[in-house]
Amino acid sequence: MSNFIRNVLKLVSGSVTAQILGILLVPIITRIYSPDDLGVFQIFVAISGILVIFSTFSYQFAIMLPKNEEDSANVVFLCSILVTLISLLTAVVVLSFPKGIENALNAPGASKYFIYLPAIIFFNGLFFVQNYWLSRKVRFGVIAGARVIDTLSTKAFQLVAPIWNVSPLGLIAGYVVGYGCADLFMLRGVKEDLKVFKKVSIKKMKEMAIQYKNFPLFSSWSALANTISPQVPTFMLAHFYSTSVVGYFSLANQVVNMPMGLIGTAIQQVFFQRISEVKNENGDMKTVVSEVYKKLILIGIFPMILLLILGEEIFTFAFGESWNVSGTYVKILVPWIFLYFISSPISTLYSVFEKQKVWLTFSMILLASRIVSLAIGGIYGNPEFALCLFSLTGVVFWLWNNAYLLNLAGINKKESVEILIKYAATGIVVSIPLIVLKTLSGNFYIILLAAGVITPIYYGITLRDDPTFRKVFSAFLVNVKNKI
Repeated sequence: MSNFIRNVLKLVSGSVTAQILGILLVPIITRIYSPDDLGVFQIFVAISGILVIFSTFSYQFAIMLPKNEEDSANVVFLCSILVTLISLLTAVVVLSFPKGIENALNAPGASKYFIYLPAIIFFNGLFFVQNYWLSRKVRFGVIAGARVIDTLSTKAFQLVAPIWNVSPLGLIAGYVVGYGCADLFMLRGVKEDLKVFKKVSIKKMKEMAIQYKNFPLFSSWSALANTISPQVPTFMLAHFYSTSVVGYFSLANQVVNMPMGLIGTAIQQVFFQRISEVKNENGDMKTVVSEVYKKLILIGIFPMILLLILGEEIFTFAFGESWNVSGTYVKILVPWIFLYFISSPISTLYSVFEKQKVWLTFSMILLASRIVSLAIGGIYGNPEFALCLFSLTGVVFWLWNNAYLLNLAGINKKESVEILIKYAATGIVVSIPLIVLKTLSGNFYIILLAAGVITPIYYGITLRDDPTFRKVFSAFLVNVKNKI
């Protein structure tokens, strides 16, 4: 596990400064842009995110798999060509039917920003492709650097743009600039492999496309469904309510997923590379999966408990009175976000075990349940009720997903449940003083101070219990100190 830990730390510690800065800048952004602006931006991000996933037909997952580097390089070129074609096709559609798309989304004024969709799809798609190639080459430091560039470029542009005009354009343009700068940075790492890429041929790309046809036939649709699933609230909340409600939801989702996504994505990439390697060597997959699953629960459960207790207070304090609603939304979404956090990295096991058909079926049923739950909530209730149904379906489906994947790796349900209960119980017991303080005092600053004391207590207990995580955490602190 030492190489695994080292590679995770490269991705996490290399990005941590930029990510912290990004989180710290969110309160400034929420005081510049309105919930409507953030809502339009979120709709834009949702559309581009769906199209980006579709742009490679999921062939990027095949970059890791060939034993021969020349074969992998051909897959990289295949993905790049597909990304370019989808970007051009998107340009034709948004230029031909801008008003029709705007009316369908119930997002007045959004059509004038659609022209930026092809650029985002192109830059974001290339980011995915380069990401997997660099992961294959175990150049996680370059990937970490690209994330730093992406975060800093995006936030800097979003903060400077309002000097000329406060509108969703500043948020959208910053998003484009961020991915563009990150792509240029990653190209520096890819340049080292020019000799391999010179051997790429159309004939070989066709062979690779056929050999890994299960990715576009099954994985692409499941990836698309799983990308649409978390974006469904964006479209349906806009349809039933307004872009302001979408803005509140966007902030709630973004604030939690930024730090959790940083850790989860880093673990996912390294886990996929490591588990593919272990499988090729006929190694002990159960040990690797069990360790990663345990670490994900250990890391993620305590912050989720804090948000359940102090959701509204944290959002009001950090982002202003006008964003209190986002605090309510985040408390509703926390159970789903936590389970998705621990599910996302290990979901690469579907590809490792070649269970793409199961993943497709799961993804499609999950998507259908999300649409139905939000439609029921939109017709019969308020946004909170709709999001409760949305979160509940997520909890049910991701619990099943975890049990299925862990079973593939040889971990039974009893073992997985025991791990979850152990850290959940520890987190709840440690959080009791916060609950008491909130009930008796209500003074947010006292509660915040108490949270600052309790957080290291929780991780101290788990560190003592888990020698592997203790080693990870110690190395992480050293890396962060060196970065600073």
